[in-house]
Order: sequence, then structure tokens, then C-alpha cells
Amino acid sequence: MIKYLILIRWQNTLIIIMTMILIMYFLIVPLLGLEGEKAGLSLLEFCLLTAGSAFIAIGGNILNDISDTNADSINKAGKNMVGRGISVYTSWNLYYLFTITGIFAGSALSFLTGRINYSLIYFFSAGLLWFYSRKYQCQVLVGNIVVSLLSALSFGLVWLFQFIALSRDADMFTSAQASFPLVNNMVLIYMGFAFFTSLMREIVKDIEDIKGDDRFGCRTFPVVYGARKAKLLLNAVGTLTLTGLLLAQYYFYRLQLNLHFWYFFAIDLLLIFVIVRTAASREKKDHSKTSSTIKIIMLLGIISMLFFKFY
Repeated sequence: MIKYLILIRWQNTLIIIMTMILIMYFLIVPLLGLEGEKAGLSLLEFCLLTAGSAFIAIGGNILNDISDTNADSINKAGKNMVGRGISVYTSWNLYYLFTITGIFAGSALSFLTGRINYSLIYFFSAGLLWFYSRKYQCQVLVGNIVVSLLSALSFGLVWLFQFIALSRDADMFTSAQASFPLVNNMVLIYMGFAFFTSLMREIVKDIEDIKGDDRFGCRTFPVVYGARKAKLLLNAVGTLTLTGLLLAQYYFYRLQLNLHFWYFFAIDLLLIFVIVRTAASREKKDHSKTSSTIKIIMLLGIISMLFFKFY
């Protein structure tokens, strides 16, 4: 059982589910002033939304491990379960099972909300993950940007389908309409946060994996331009992220969202720590610690959505 949990990266799956619950019930619903049954998406629809995103992500993780068996023999010796604890054949079957189930869940949600054409979002996401693992992953920055975009997409999807659900009830839509600009801005802030922190972590992971990627012909940014320039890129993205956070905090300050304003200073300090640590990093273990710090930053950002319940 443990080897299968490792294969699907259960911690990442839990974070996806937690993120979607928080953005729905702790950000969107409170800011729109909705309560109980009048919350837009039904419980079934929200479960389909969450399952679609989680299962497609799991499928992408499995496919990634299948594609990385050679490089991971060096980069993550003993950690890739494909061909070690789980056969390649079984891994492929699990990939298809989770991906098809995820697409089905997203299509069912699209049908229930009267927007069957939106099921293309799930086909598109699954397709991007396929091309990422088979091609984009080993292209300079392309794979990093694809993963980062998909990380941000989960935030936007919740608001997209919630908006569609609200439009089914004219009275509810009208009563919540005044809050739409605020929700739009908040969702965009968190989408931007998810994109840039994910991009930072992807760059760090490429620096960590430079030895194996280079040996097996994966042309990532660090392999093509060297670790020193990759660290400069990481710090540039980190600085941009920090700047964006400070602008977001100013927006929080103007709206008198004091909990968010002060809380994000802790994340600012961690980002500065990452930037300083990156310049001094030399060994793989140093980059691993940087990657762990970025994961903490991402988790702290997600947790901050809890505060909307207190305003």
C-alpha cells in the first residue's frame, strides 16, 4: 500500500483537495455572503470538481515517474516506484485509470452545470500533462511553465464553476454580484501566488536533478545554461514573487484585511531567506532544503485563505 501512496504522491493530492476546499468555502463563499444550501455549487458538483482535478494530477504524477525511470535512478535513487515496487505495466494501467476517471468527473460536472463544452478543460489539462512528461519536461523552461500554469488552474476552476452555478439562480446571482470584483481580485492574487511559487520550485528541482538530466539528455535550463545562471533565474523569479506579494499586501491593507496584511510578512521573510540561501547553495542537499522551504511558503499561502472566515 505504501508504494502506491508514494506513486500517486498522496501529500500533493491532499494539498490539491485542501486548496480547492479552502478557496471554495473559506474564500469565495464568505466573500460572496453565501450560506448553507445557497452556496452555488452543490456538494456533488464540488466533489466532482475536486475529484477531476485530483485524479488528473495523480495521473500526471504517475506518467512523470514512468518517463523519469532512467533519470531518477541517479536523481532520486530508490524513490521512484515504477519498475522497482510497481511494474511498468501496472503503472500505465493506473495512469489511464486515474486520468480517464478525472476526465469523466470533470465532464460530469460540466454536464450538470449546463456547460458540457467546459469538459474540454479537463481533456486539455490531461493532454498538457502527457506532453509535459513525454516532451516539454526536457525543454528549457517550457515544462516548468506548464506545471506552474496547471498549479494555478485549480484556483481558477473553482471560481469558474462557482460563477456558472450562481448564474442558474437569478436572485442569488444578483445578490452576490456586487462582490464579484473582490472575488476576482482575490482569486487572481492566489493564482499568481501559486504560479510563481510553483515556478520557483520547478527551477530548484531542475537544479537538484542536473546530474541525471544531463546524463539522459534532458535539456532543462540548468543543463543548458549551468547551475549558476539557473540560480540567478530562481532569484529573479523569487524577487518578482516578493514584489507581487508586497503589492498584494498593500491591496489587503487598503481593504483593511489586517490578518492577511500582517500574516504575509512571514512569507516575505521566507522568500528573502530563499533568495539569500540560493546564492550560497552549492550542494544538492542545499537545493533540497531550498525546495522544502518553498513548499512551506506554498502551504502557508494556502492556509491564509482560512482568515476570510474572520472578517
